[in-house]
Amino acid sequence: MRNLKCPPFTTATVFDECVNSMGNAGRQKVFVKAKSRFTTAESDYLNAASNHTLYQLSTSTHPNDTVVFDGLTQGDLKSLYTAQMVPSSKPARKYYDQLIVSSPDRKCPFCGFGRATTLDHFLNKSYYPWFSITPANLVPACKDCNHGKSTSHADAADKQTIHPYFESKELSEEQWLYASVLSTTPLSLEYTAKPPEHWDNGLRRRVYQHFELFDLKTRFAVEASTELGALRFTLKQLHECAGRSAMVQHLAAVAAGEAKHFRNSWRTALYQALALSDWY
Repeated sequence: MRNLKCPPFTTATVFDECVNSMGNAGRQKVFVKAKSRFTTAESDYLNAASNHTLYQLSTSTHPNDTVVFDGLTQGDLKSLYTAQMVPSSKPARKYYDQLIVSSPDRKCPFCGFGRATTLDHFLNKSYYPWFSITPANLVPACKDCNHGKSTSHADAADKQTIHPYFESKELSEEQWLYASVLSTTPLSLEYTAKPPEHWDNGLRRRVYQHFELFDLKTRFAVEASTELGALRFTLKQLHECAGRSAMVQHLAAVAAGEAKHFRNSWRTALYQALALSDWY
């Protein structure tokens, strides 16, 4: 879960590029007449996202052939993305590509470790087709996070998850992710979300919901198990050469370095837990 800068281009810009590349002049005219619907929808989205009230926006669950507004069907609205923005041959693809590479180190902001190779509709286009090309609704993500989230959507405040473009800096600047060493054979770790008590309740709820929806407890533990296997030899060598204190110093130093890079990564929590574990 990382903060990202909101995209620098607007729905109107993407919309024009998508519509101008349509081969059917008749369909172009229908879309052009409805342009204000998309720009108004973007304004509503930005306002709601800034106030963490996206769950209050209206949804649409009509079949694809049902007219939603101004002669455009549910399928028409979604096709702006699938037929005009995604194909590599379309001019609007450049915005898709810009969004994909906008995440630092090309890492998925939802989990923090997967490679961002897809765009996630934060509000799914199956329920919110008028946001299908809204830049602020398109978040670079790894396939696991994108597919794991599926078509779920929040219909109440306590079901909302973290929105990378609209969360406060607290999310990245203060620690909320922790791990504890389990006395098992082989060794394993348990990850927990513990947002600071002084955070507002809305942000704390979003962190908990995000941690659960994206199954981060399990996914982080899997990553940690691989790291532990590679770490075992390094620590054995340190212990033989310089004793237990050298091991602890190494683990603490790595934890501090990881925290400087990304305070709430699974690696930061892993090395902190190992450094503090007398049993380990």
